[in-house]
Amino acid sequence: MTKRWGPLVTGVAAVCGVLTACSSGASAPASPAPRPAATSEISPCAFFTGDELKDYELHDPMPMASPPGCLWQGSKFFKQASTALTLTLLDRSADEEVKTLTSSSGELISERPPVNGRRVWRDTTPGTDVKCGLLFAVDTTSAATVKLSEYLGISGVRPTQQNLCDGLDELAPRIEAKLPAVTT
Repeated sequence: MTKRWGPLVTGVAAVCGVLTACSSGASAPASPAPRPAATSEISPCAFFTGDELKDYELHDPMPMASPPGCLWQGSKFFKQASTALTLTLLDRSADEEVKTLTSSSGELISERPPVNGRRVWRDTTPGTDVKCGLLFAVDTTSAATVKLSEYLGISGVRPTQQNLCDGLDELAPRIEAKLPAVTT
């Protein structure tokens, strides 16, 4: 009888050993946070986690009321200057925002390659106000913008638009992953 049950007992003991090893300290990689269903579920100043704020060297969040948004100071994206990163949640589609920006403000808008399947436009300003922005499509009634600019011109060295756009390009996939899933 022992010969007949021996392999089964050995197999059960091995499975139990594997399960015990997996549950005693070895942890699975953390899954990404679930996406919000709509931009109305996003609290702008809580958009980035504490670790992300540290990684992006962002601090001093300043809430903006209308449209909802948040502004952070930072220095990661242009080391010699203090920069401002602004997240704004819009209650209109990205297509509507593109029409508004191109018809009334003189902004230079260009569609860039999608980020994880999401349509994204680059927004730059001609003239001396150096900034770069990204406009993320969300759905037919909402969009999100992220802008990076010099913070109040307090630095002795000014970043170029390319410096700022490079910083936003680095952030784009991380921002996209925190927005509601793309719907059309």
